[in-house]
Amino acid sequence: IALRAQQTLQIFNLELRAKMKSHNMPNPVVFWKWISPNTIALITSTSVFHWNIENDAPTKIFERNPALGEQSQIINYQVSVDQKWCLLCGISAGQTAGKIVG
Repeated sequence: IALRAQQTLQIFNLELRAKMKSHNMPNPVVFWKWISPNTIALITSTSVFHWNIENDAPTKIFERNPALGEQSQIINYQVSVDQKWCLLCGISAGQTAGKIVG
């Protein structure tokens, strides 16, 4: 299980009742999702990271496109089985009232 408090992330093994890893992100995490049994995706306002529980710290995968800037709400993230292709999905308010861009 993974827990987040502000910019601190912690991974626990419930069977062993032990904290396995802890890391302080440089920017707040706006979205996170387990993408495999061993890897959690962490999305900040500027970048996407993958954190394999066997590594001490997350690895930066790519910078977010400016079209998915801070005004966008991230609603999903997916990767291919080999983790070579990534898809970041977000929505934001449109120029016209009541319109959503996504």
